[in-house]
Amino acid sequence: MKALTSRRLGRICLGFSTAVLIGATSGPEDFPVLKGPYLGQKPPGLTPEVFAPGIISTDASEGASSFAHDHSFYLFARARSDENGILITEQQNGSWSQPRLAAFSAGKYDWDFMLAPDGETVFVASGRPTDPQDAPLQNYRIWVSRRIDHDWSAPRLLPPPVNTGQHDSYPSVTADGALYFFSRRDGGLGLGDIYRSRAVGGNYTEVENLGEAINTPYHEVDPYIAPDESYLIFCSDRPGGYGNDDFYISFRNADGSWTEPQNMGPKFNTPHHEYIPNVTPDGKYFFFTSNPNGDRNIYWVDARVIDEFRPKRMDQ
Repeated sequence: MKALTSRRLGRICLGFSTAVLIGATSGPEDFPVLKGPYLGQKPPGLTPEVFAPGIISTDASEGASSFAHDHSFYLFARARSDENGILITEQQNGSWSQPRLAAFSAGKYDWDFMLAPDGETVFVASGRPTDPQDAPLQNYRIWVSRRIDHDWSAPRLLPPPVNTGQHDSYPSVTADGALYFFSRRDGGLGLGDIYRSRAVGGNYTEVENLGEAINTPYHEVDPYIAPDESYLIFCSDRPGGYGNDDFYISFRNADGSWTEPQNMGPKFNTPHHEYIPNVTPDGKYFFFTSNPNGDRNIYWVDARVIDEFRPKRMDQ
């Protein structure tokens, strides 16, 4: 993802269902009683809608989000309020709790993250200092924390070859542990490229650039990889799109190559910024962040929209 300050743009909406958003934060006394999966929200159809308006999506700025595979908790990023960082809300006695800062979050230094398919491991892109005595980092690096007995382990900085110190961000993980992320490291094809590193024996192998099938001389960022590695959704500002950062989707062929990325069209893309894609663990909903009204909010849509882009030959 690009710098937060570059995402503040004007008002427009193409294809999205809109909602009125209330204040940036809520106190415990006025946090609503929410019951049921997905914070009790009415499921969307095939048109993106704001997720939990006034509760999760507010007039602050919301980014990455992930549900636990058993719906026991929900993580989301918020900035530009008194609640900066990655927040967590949990199901307690049948109701969702008031969001609070997650134990693994370093507050304002955190933004991009992804919960792994195991539901217990979170990968965080953060500018937090590597030592409490040091200054914050100038570029994001990728950290990992595990949920153990309803608590989180101290985040661990992933070593090279994943982290380079040249901005490594938006980690996404397959069911077998392969790590996809974007980086502005030296030797790439453009201003930001998407990379992959396989997990072997608990360690990450040499990092692989996904190549010209995915990357261009422009920005390719925020990859979401399906748990079975069958498709990849990412953001790009390459020419021919609808705006600053558009969603593109590519499917993996049987030989491991990637289909030509397809722009996901005006249902998802506006003249502003679309980014931070994620599909829920049950495969039912596609979540993402957009700022068509000037503030970044979380949207969701029925994940069947992904099938609209699937090559016919892959359905046979």
